[in-house]
Amino acid sequence: MAEVVVRLLIPAKPDYLLLPRLALSGLDRELHVGDELLADLKLAVTEACGNAVRHAYPDSGGEVSISFVVADDVLEMIVEDQGTGLDRESLLDGESPARPLEGGMGMAIIRTIADELDVRVGADGRGTVVRMTKRLAPVGA
Repeated sequence: MAEVVVRLLIPAKPDYLLLPRLALSGLDRELHVGDELLADLKLAVTEACGNAVRHAYPDSGGEVSISFVVADDVLEMIVEDQGTGLDRESLLDGESPARPLEGGMGMAIIRTIADELDVRVGADGRGTVVRMTKRLAPVGA
């Protein structure tokens, strides 16, 4: 499969959390991953985007960037913000499902769904980048 890239830029507001889910539904028309996996992927991207909305911009608005990259039966979902970001301790907490980040179980849920999870500070030292990787097998494969 040729590489497919879909990018969204949404306001960091709860009202917009549906858009990444809709984008995944559109991608599934080509991927055919099955209803259960599609629901899991939607949950993972919603949790990552929800974390950005809740934690990245506590006092002012901002934007959340979502990228879906499909290549060689692998889906990468990348959620980025330019907000306050995570401190080192929060990143370490995110490594342990027994100690989820403040506010809930979002990172533990993502870790369960994704085959690989990478959470780091943004390239310019601001914000957070959450990269979720899932190996795909078409339904019936």
